[in-house]
Amino acid sequence: MPIRAKILSGCLALTLLTALLGIFAERAERRLGTVAFDIYDNAFMSVSYLREAQLDFAALTAGHAAAGTSAAATAAGGRGVTEIAQEVLDDLDVVQARAMSPAGRQEAGALRLRIDRLLPRLAQDPAGAVQVGKAFDHLVETFAGDGFSYRRNAGRMVASQRRQTWTALALSLAAALAITVLITRLIVPPLWRAVRIAEAIAGGRLDNPIEATGRDETASLLRALSAMQASIASGMRRIQALMDQQRASHAGEIAAQHAQMQAALANMNQGLCLFAADGTLSVANARFAEMFGEPVLGGTCDQVLRAAGLDALIDNAREGKLEVFSCELADGRHLAVSQHPIAGGGWVATYEDVSERRATELRLAHMARHDLLTGLPNRLMFEEHLREALAGLGPMDGVAVLCLDLDRFKLVNDTLGHGIGDGLLKLVAARLRGCVREEDLVVRLGGDEFAIIQVSRGQELKGPALLAPRIMEQPQEVTMLAQRAIETLSQPFEVEQHQIAIGCSVGIALSSDSSLSDGGQGMNWLPDPQTLLKGADLALYRAKADGRGNFQFFAREMDTRMQARRRLEQDLRLAVRTGQFELYYQPLMESGAGLSGFEALLRWNHPERGLISPTEFIPLAEEVGLISAIGRWAMQRACADAASWPSNLKVAVNLSPLQFRPGLAAEVAEALQACGLPASRLELEITESVLLQDDDAVLAILHRIRALGVRIAMDDFGTGYSSLGYLRRFPFDKIKIDQSFVRGMTEQADCLAIVRAVIGLGRSLGIAIHAEGVETAAQHQALLREGCDELQGYLFSRPRPASEIAGMVQRLGIGILPGQHEEPASRLAV
Repeated sequence: MPIRAKILSGCLALTLLTALLGIFAERAERRLGTVAFDIYDNAFMSVSYLREAQLDFAALTAGHAAAGTSAAATAAGGRGVTEIAQEVLDDLDVVQARAMSPAGRQEAGALRLRIDRLLPRLAQDPAGAVQVGKAFDHLVETFAGDGFSYRRNAGRMVASQRRQTWTALALSLAAALAITVLITRLIVPPLWRAVRIAEAIAGGRLDNPIEATGRDETASLLRALSAMQASIASGMRRIQALMDQQRASHAGEIAAQHAQMQAALANMNQGLCLFAADGTLSVANARFAEMFGEPVLGGTCDQVLRAAGLDALIDNAREGKLEVFSCELADGRHLAVSQHPIAGGGWVATYEDVSERRATELRLAHMARHDLLTGLPNRLMFEEHLREALAGLGPMDGVAVLCLDLDRFKLVNDTLGHGIGDGLLKLVAARLRGCVREEDLVVRLGGDEFAIIQVSRGQELKGPALLAPRIMEQPQEVTMLAQRAIETLSQPFEVEQHQIAIGCSVGIALSSDSSLSDGGQGMNWLPDPQTLLKGADLALYRAKADGRGNFQFFAREMDTRMQARRRLEQDLRLAVRTGQFELYYQPLMESGAGLSGFEALLRWNHPERGLISPTEFIPLAEEVGLISAIGRWAMQRACADAASWPSNLKVAVNLSPLQFRPGLAAEVAEALQACGLPASRLELEITESVLLQDDDAVLAILHRIRALGVRIAMDDFGTGYSSLGYLRRFPFDKIKIDQSFVRGMTEQADCLAIVRAVIGLGRSLGIAIHAEGVETAAQHQALLREGCDELQGYLFSRPRPASEIAGMVQRLGIGILPGQHEEPASRLAV
């Protein structure tokens, strides 16, 4: 049964018991009330009426005896005898009615009857009245005795009722106690058992026997405790298993860490010693033994270090303070020592052999100040050395900075590859070292730029000759050095079986040159390294602009020229981006056949300066790396223009040596395909300088272009090396005689001889000969007599924009004589 039902049943039983006890008490009270009423109504009231009747009868009797019949009639306070007699009878009726016993009722009745009979003769029968008085007394005694008996019976009844009440109360208490005990026994023991089980579970005991029977709340609680105990036990088992697993894992990890620690100690690059608080050796790793021999564990710090040959470290090691320092041993080894105190006493010291690191640092320091390729000092060391040299100059001393730039080196890199270029730079560095004195410094600034710092020491002079070493001797020394460098580097180089001819240009700046200053510094002024280097750079650009292969000293106007060059370079880059270039065309005249085509000539239409000569901007474009983009555009534009000409006209396009890269043939094919121009109508002109580098690589590119059907012409033949081996190894379609020979052939016999020889060579090899720079009819006639195949020059037409091509075709194609509509032009740059 549920606990709630048990408690409800007990409460209902107690309530019922209380109700029964109340009913019993109410009935007892009612019975006692009845007895009390009976005592009052029957005993007291009957005796009272009997006394009143006795008194009235006595008064009536007394009245008759004293006054006679008339007096008796008014006796007793004015009442009549008849009225009093009637009251006596009425009172006796009441007494009879309220008699407490049959005897008393009978005696009261008999008395009434006697009085009723006596009244008429009361006066005559005084003895009867006496008898009646006695009868009254006897009746009073009877009623008194009945009252006493009634009272005694009432007392017995009260005592009995009291006993019954106490008995009922006792039974009620017993029943309530029984109910309470029963409820307690039904509810408390299971709850107490559940409490003991919960306390046992809370105390960690999980094997408590739990029997849960029934369907009440206590059984549900016990079943829940049983499930909780089982769950906790299962969880504890899992936790225990996990702890065992973790303990095993931790043991394994500790063992692994120990093994790792041992392996780490054994594989450390540093020797390690662990000293206890008393200064004795506790731990030493294998590296320490390798470096200094096996130490004695337990030995003092002094003994261990002395045995290892580390006597110099004993004083520092005794204190065990935090220290990091390096030292050099007697055997030349360098050690890095680190000491760290340990909490609780003792210290750990590591000893690392940093000899290789030190050597590496020295190598890195050397690498930081030297060029990795050539081994020469680099720009950093150049600036440091120059700064030191300037700072250490005496009044008679001077410093010269020579900047050298290799001519045609970019062409070597582009045609032969960077590997050949690197090899060439190494040979250049070796030759420059042989040109200088031991105290001079040769530097590679970067790329193909080198520099030399030369310090001249003067002698102590007096008077006007004080500045002579600076003004006279130093330029002479520097001039000889520059000439040696140019001559040395002009000799051919052999790199991986390639014969390479280059040269160099040299720019020179002197510390004694006051033009480097802005003025106002006085005669003791010295330039800073940057100013001196800048002056040499400007002189170098001047040397390159003057035709390369020469040297120049710095002059103030060079700075102005350099600023102009930089502005031109900026404008040139803008021109490439915005398309400021144009193509002009000069006709090509075939001997005896008329117009055969046009040569495309590049022009730069500057928005401020107008047309700029190619001789001014093309070398700059080659130097700053813009020539490839410009050349690609020129080829595409020329092919596109030629596609609109008559089909028997060709177009000739010049190629810069820097355009010769492995992708050149693909660019040519792309330009032809884009406009649909047949390859036979395109003629590419190259100079001999292209073949001076890697002739094999260049010839391979030429063969790929030739395979497309494009014609190849050698331009400016006779101005370079004019190696006939080139003509043998590659069958050129045309040789162009340089205009310098054409212009002089009518006045100089040697020029005519050269022209005649070239034409004869072409006829023998089956190569067409082209003469450019024809300006006069005499030149024209002489070339025709010699058998020149093709002519070009101002005699026929100046270069014209593409918009005038149609007019030139019409004029030149109908037999108009050369020079008829145009007079010979003076020599102008084209």
